[in-house]
Amino acid sequence: MCTVCQSDSFEERIERMRQKMLEAAEKFGLSHPEVLRFSQELDKLHTCYFTKMAKKSSVG
Repeated sequence: MCTVCQSDSFEERIERMRQKMLEAAEKFGLSHPEVLRFSQELDKLHTCYFTKMAKKSSVG
């Protein structure tokens, strides 16, 4: 399991990362490397979150 997936507070982590990305986009523009980095981290969080939810629903 990736290090991004090791927390149960995905919703909070996703929201914090989304806020960081939006703030960076307002400050630097959408194509700035920092915005792209936040976007990639947000993608990882979403992937882990949905993978974890799929596993829970298939078990239950």
